[in-house]
Amino acid sequence: MSQSPLSAVPDTRIERLVQWATLVEFLDIPDPVVQRTKELFLDTLGCAIAGRHHPAVAAITRFATQMGPSAGTCELIDGSLSFTTSPAFAGMINGASSHVVEQDDLHMSSITHPATVIFPAALAVAQDVGSSGQDFIAACVVGYEVGCRAGEYLGRSHYEKFHTTATAGVLGVAAAASRLLKLDYSQTLSAVGTAGTQAAGLWQFMVDATHSKQVHTAKACFDGIFAAYAARDSLLGPRDILEGPRGMGAALVPGETTPAAIDRNLGADFALLRSSFKWHASCRHTHPSVDALLKLMERHNVGFEDIESVVTRTYQAAFDVLGLSGVGETVHQSKFSMGFVLGVAAKNGQAMITDFTEEALRDSSLREFQKRVTMELDEEIDRQFPEKWQGTVIVKCKSGEQFTESVSFAKGDPELPLSRSEIEAKTRALAAYGGVKNHSKIEKLIERAFNLEHERDLRGFSF
Repeated sequence: MSQSPLSAVPDTRIERLVQWATLVEFLDIPDPVVQRTKELFLDTLGCAIAGRHHPAVAAITRFATQMGPSAGTCELIDGSLSFTTSPAFAGMINGASSHVVEQDDLHMSSITHPATVIFPAALAVAQDVGSSGQDFIAACVVGYEVGCRAGEYLGRSHYEKFHTTATAGVLGVAAAASRLLKLDYSQTLSAVGTAGTQAAGLWQFMVDATHSKQVHTAKACFDGIFAAYAARDSLLGPRDILEGPRGMGAALVPGETTPAAIDRNLGADFALLRSSFKWHASCRHTHPSVDALLKLMERHNVGFEDIESVVTRTYQAAFDVLGLSGVGETVHQSKFSMGFVLGVAAKNGQAMITDFTEEALRDSSLREFQKRVTMELDEEIDRQFPEKWQGTVIVKCKSGEQFTESVSFAKGDPELPLSRSEIEAKTRALAAYGGVKNHSKIEKLIERAFNLEHERDLRGFSF
């Protein structure tokens, strides 16, 4: 393997992180991290198949068939598309489809959804180079660490303007792909640098109810894969893409960065263990309030028709994102309306993927409920964000009674994790939503995912 002219002596934080990423072995990874990797991989497969019919995915797929190879080494998670392609285009399509239904994971402190970029990209590269399940797991762990630590470094003020899943996620993709390509330290550092110089993802799409959110994850996969393959062939990238004087921190962060997040406790703290599953099929900023409302209604025997108004007390980032969606004119946009999501939860006793439909958008009772929901900033809750995503709801009933409920953790958080049976049930529900009829194939994929470290070949993970 040829060596790039970059120095092999780590000096900066990003260099120390990359050095760890190139040296860590599968056997160094604790078993709980391996198990969580498998669970999140399965979760991502389900999310991808559920989102396969979305117009954004269809458009990106058409682009791939026109611009990429029509036969390649990499499969699509949506097997009904019946073609294979290159890693970059497979990662692009799978990355788009896994983010559509808003049920992919959340890493709280970095404010990212790492699964939707790391797993699709890593799966494509693993299929291209013939990686084993252990290789794949190690690469995904590396991808999570690099992407999530970059997101923690960029912080809250970056998230106000940028979709951190895209901007930090592309670095994680580059690191995961580099690992699977067996790049050395210098090459991996170049790949991460090249990925960072492409980082992008603005929130403006929320105002227009457009498809940029899927573009963000698709391009993070494509650009990170490009960066790794190009670095393998001697393309040099910036060495200090995060903290450099013209790096991401300087250019994309109007407030404070957190430099220590980049390289602290490497090999001891794993981002995968701090990533949450999404139980509700809505923006993660709504989940604490949904859980608090459902808990309140059960505790006090309050029904949908009993509720006069709801005040939800939350953190500023929820305002920054949910405030862009307006009334929620599309199914996807409605998942970013606190009022609509709480209405769905209150009426149905849940906010699952099958509860957000065109019919629900036309439901006058949900629209009236939506108008009676008010968001308020809670300074204490805001002070603890993003390390904690908490929520309080205050419900006034038509009877005049008033009740309050708070939650510190949402269902699916590491403190309230989904059981294996719940993860499997969610996967089946997502696959059914995506139109999968072959139930035996779903069960086989579930079995393979939970035995991933014993797989010698990563092909065949498609519905």
